[in-house]
Amino acid sequence: MNRFCDAFKCGATVQSGRFLCPNHWRMVPVATQQTINARYRAGRANFGFLSDLVYLQACVDAIDGIARSEFGAGHQAGPGSYHRLLRVAQRKATT
Repeated sequence: MNRFCDAFKCGATVQSGRFLCPNHWRMVPVATQQTINARYRAGRANFGFLSDLVYLQACVDAIDGIARSEFGAGHQAGPGSYHRLLRVAQRKATT
């Protein structure tokens, strides 16, 4: 099953289990790539990555960093799915 790249305004398709298309993935700092990969693998079996604050923050940082790089310094990708998941996970962590 294919899905779309999560980078802001990218219409490229990616394989299931991939976060970004190859062009956008190369724009993500290596340390952030490593965090995303490690946390995704650790939570993949039970979908725990969808509530993992570290994973979600790394995804948001990657998406926003790409948006700033492509659209200007003040730009953020906006309220995409990872942004929403992060807000929900943050709320749950404080209760």
